[in-house]
Amino acid sequence: MAENLGVKNAKWDKRDGYKVSRDCYNSYFYIVEDSDTQPIDKFILHGTKFTKYLDGGSALHLNLSEHLSKKQYRNLLDVAMINKCPYWTINVPSTVCNDCGYISKNYLDHCPKCGSKNIDFVTRVIGYLKRVSKFATERIKEAKKRCFAKCNK
Repeated sequence: MAENLGVKNAKWDKRDGYKVSRDCYNSYFYIVEDSDTQPIDKFILHGTKFTKYLDGGSALHLNLSEHLSKKQYRNLLDVAMINKCPYWTINVPSTVCNDCGYISKNYLDHCPKCGSKNIDFVTRVIGYLKRVSKFATERIKEAKKRCFAKCNK
C-alpha cells in the first residue's frame, strides 16, 4: 500500500501543477540513489536533532548491500543511541526462487538450491518482506535506483 501512495501523491501533485522532480515519493531524508550519503550520516539525519520538529514520526530505512557482523550491528546500536534515532531498520535485498520457493538472505542471480534463474528480489516494507516485482511500476523503477551501502567486514 505505502509503495502505491508515494506514486499516487507524486501524480496528484503533478496534476495540480506542483513541480515534481520524481515519479515516486519516498520517506527518506536523503536521495536514495546517492551513494555519497554514508550510513552514519543517515542516523544523524534521523536523530532527534532534526526529527524533534516532526509531528508524524520518522524511520530510518538503512539500505545495506549485505548483512553485518555482530560487532557492526552493535556499533550501529551505539550510533543510533548517540544520535537519538528512535526508530530504524536495516534493509538488505534478498532473493526468492519462483520455482522452488527457496529464500536466500543474499542478493543473487540464481537460486543456490535448484539453480533456477527464475528469481525475484524481496525487500523489507514496514515489517515484512515484499517482492519488488509486486511494487507499482514507478516504485519498481525507484527501487532499482536505490543505493545499498557497501559493508567492509
